[in-house]
Amino acid sequence: MAADRVSEIFRRYRTERENIEITLDDMRNDLREYMHSIVLYGAGSAGIAFLNYFRDVGIEPVCFSDGDSEKWGNTCEALEIIPPAEIVDRVGDHALVIVTINTDGKSYCKDFKKELLAGGHQGVHKRLRECGCKHIIDYTYFRRCYSLFQGGRYNLPACTDVYLMTENQDKIGKAYDMMHDDESREVFLKILEFRLITDEVEIPVYPEKGMYFEYDLFPRLKDEVFVDCGACGGSSLKEFLQYNGHRFKKYYGIEPDPINYGRLEQYIAELTEDERRRIHISNTAVYSHTEGEAFYVLGGPGTFQAETGSQTVPTETIDHILDKERATYIKMNIEGSEVPALRGAERAIRECRPRLGIMGYHKTSDFWEVPLLMREYVQDYHISLRSYMKNVAFTYYAF
Repeated sequence: MAADRVSEIFRRYRTERENIEITLDDMRNDLREYMHSIVLYGAGSAGIAFLNYFRDVGIEPVCFSDGDSEKWGNTCEALEIIPPAEIVDRVGDHALVIVTINTDGKSYCKDFKKELLAGGHQGVHKRLRECGCKHIIDYTYFRRCYSLFQGGRYNLPACTDVYLMTENQDKIGKAYDMMHDDESREVFLKILEFRLITDEVEIPVYPEKGMYFEYDLFPRLKDEVFVDCGACGGSSLKEFLQYNGHRFKKYYGIEPDPINYGRLEQYIAELTEDERRRIHISNTAVYSHTEGEAFYVLGGPGTFQAETGSQTVPTETIDHILDKERATYIKMNIEGSEVPALRGAERAIRECRPRLGIMGYHKTSDFWEVPLLMREYVQDYHISLRSYMKNVAFTYYAF
């Protein structure tokens, strides 16, 4: 069976695990001299998730820092957010700055001291060193500390719950067997290899622009009914209109973050009256029910659902939003709520067979649950996989 290739990667993982894994004790030893001077740089979704993983094992950073001056002086999860220029004065020149900004990854190094000497996330390390910070490391260094991320409670795409993956090897094999084309199968295997074994694997990538509109897989429709879950500030609507020459039947945009939603409204206000008449938007989160959920509302990219979220956000199901309107394309980039949202779209998918573009990376289990659920609803869906940020952002398309 084709899934034997999946089994081979799991076999390699079990054979090589001892040389790959960083234990919790090893991690604590690495951090011992910095334990009371840890600063997290990046007070966004990745920073919040990483902080919670650290807190679960009894590690408490001193504060957050961030390059966004509008965040300075505020708090994030009860930690003050300070300017990077103040890190050394406030924390000391022994501060360990862990960069908690989502990244497309780099070669993994198991040696903590060597990793501290390595380059880092784009220009962030350079700017921090200019501020006097001497000890800087990307949070992705810790991704091989498997026990730290066991349970996958928080939304941190670059850090996999490998225990959950080994428990679901059979489902991962079934998802692989569903891939429609050779390229999708290659990407699937390389993502699996990246997550379990090595950062060195080269994953084929597509440009991020147009990442939802892969019209080499399915045709454009002049009468598209596009459901845009995670409409953000209108970026995907803008691309949709560009790619389709402003021809569409209806557009539904769902966005929970009020700041993003305001930007979406501003963008729509600039469109023609005829276009505005066919556009319907909602300042809610798409989910499996309409009872509301706890979210971290971040005032921009990254707003996500979590049990520990500080705000209750109203939720809608796609089936309720459409009210029996026939959708032709449903896109989801909703920070880990993709599977619940798919469950709330079961009728629309089963009855209308829309094309789907669903992100499959936010939670460890999305890797296999998204394609399995697609095929559960429509047994003859063709399913393809495309990657856009090496190991972080990838989308399953059903058509």
